[in-house]
Amino acid sequence: MDKNIQKEIAQTEGSGVFVQLGAGAGDLDPRAFNRDGFSEFIKSLPKEKVKKIVLVEPNPINIPKLKECWKDYPQAEIHQIAIIPSDHNDNTAKFYFCSDDGPHYQIGSIDKSHNDNSRYRGQKCNEIVVNVEKINSFLEKKVGTDIQLLAMDIEGMDIPVILDINYDKFKIKYLSFEYLCFNRDKRKDVVFNHLKSKNFDFLGKGVDHNGYDYLFGNKL
Repeated sequence: MDKNIQKEIAQTEGSGVFVQLGAGAGDLDPRAFNRDGFSEFIKSLPKEKVKKIVLVEPNPINIPKLKECWKDYPQAEIHQIAIIPSDHNDNTAKFYFCSDDGPHYQIGSIDKSHNDNSRYRGQKCNEIVVNVEKINSFLEKKVGTDIQLLAMDIEGMDIPVILDINYDKFKIKYLSFEYLCFNRDKRKDVVFNHLKSKNFDFLGKGVDHNGYDYLFGNKL
């Protein structure tokens, strides 16, 4: 994230509500050199500005490390579920992850083709059943309508979820999401135009420490 943008977000008198969809193991995944852009950004803020942290991670293997990552933040809530768009009608879904992506399985997804088209193509996937919740229902029940930053990296589900969010109901000041999803899904213009119609401006790179996120800011 651009340092000026980071400073702007830090100084904004926002709700202090920060949400991460696809939290993984936080900043405790050794294969990521114990780095996570969302965790680094939140932990850089004065604690009084962080009112609530909502973390979503479907893979139960990652939950112990995620709890350890946020142990000094009692305002952090961890939900072991997968987020889905409204066209998914079941309360559960199969979640796929490849053994060679361990120990914290960053490419795991409820979209099996996402694993099949990753660098683990051709490898056998592990399969578990996870609880799921539709994005708007989850935000309403667990987060609230005023969100300072929503960061997502949900492995193949980013675009349908971005397009499904009710931006009239949920006031999201900053939205950061992984742009690698556009490598397979060619709807970049659709996403950009949709966010523009909802009063978002493209601001550049988002929270991911590798620079793989786009950041949008709401003008309202």
